[in-house]
Amino acid sequence: MKHNRNNTIKVLALDVDGTLFDDNGKISQASIDAMNQAKEAGIEVVPTSGRDYDGIPWDQLKNVDINYVITTNGSAVYEAKAKKCLYEEYLDSGKMIPIFEYLLKKEIYINVFVDGVSYTPVQVYPYIDNLDLPDYVIRHMKENRKGVNDLIEYLKNGDAKMQKATLNFQKQENDELLNREEVQEYLEKCPDIKVVNGGFNNLEFTKAGTNKASGLKFLAEYLGMAMDEVMAVGDSENDIEMLREAGLGIAMGNAADDVKSIADEITLDNEHEGVAAAIGKFCYCNN
Repeated sequence: MKHNRNNTIKVLALDVDGTLFDDNGKISQASIDAMNQAKEAGIEVVPTSGRDYDGIPWDQLKNVDINYVITTNGSAVYEAKAKKCLYEEYLDSGKMIPIFEYLLKKEIYINVFVDGVSYTPVQVYPYIDNLDLPDYVIRHMKENRKGVNDLIEYLKNGDAKMQKATLNFQKQENDELLNREEVQEYLEKCPDIKVVNGGFNNLEFTKAGTNKASGLKFLAEYLGMAMDEVMAVGDSENDIEMLREAGLGIAMGNAADDVKSIADEITLDNEHEGVAAAIGKFCYCNN
């Protein structure tokens, strides 16, 4: 299943936060150049993120010819330029009602992602200033959120195609995160969802069985390629399945230990051009 060096890499799946992004939310020129070199070699470069479509850093990627993007932990795959959804798995709104009734009592900052857009219950807005997140993430969340006055009523309408939910927890004076352990235990008992840590000690959930690997498998099949021809690079728990399933799975130097333990290779960290190094080392071994 893992990479045969006789197989050329044809798809390059790149996580965004903690992988393409440095610690300040910037994509380096070296990463841009490396992605463009991959494109020139005929490789599809595919941002593969927990973010929604609108949250992908398109402004920083404007000089890279991106044809496809995998979003919300694999629950949606788009033709990038047209924002045409090719594949989507979404949560059952009715089954989500008791879950969100519980979550709304726990003083958590909640984002739900519907049709590539992030929505936030207005009642949780005040919590954002207590989140233990980098400034660029807070800024992105404030700039991109759209308010929902009553999330439960929104779900009861039944037509919300929710691709993913993200939960961020308030930091307490003792540096612990308010209600995080309790909420994780609760969610892991819910059979209809897949729960992961997407980075920054958050929790994210999608429809059960959905992850970045499932989105990547769809895209590879859509393009007529095998998973053995895919190279994936990531750093967080929500990258584990795609690193396992890709022909070549590469963990960033800053990745969590459980991510490194399943990777085929480990590159440099996100502050030292890990993506550019991985592309340079592994994408052209047959060219």
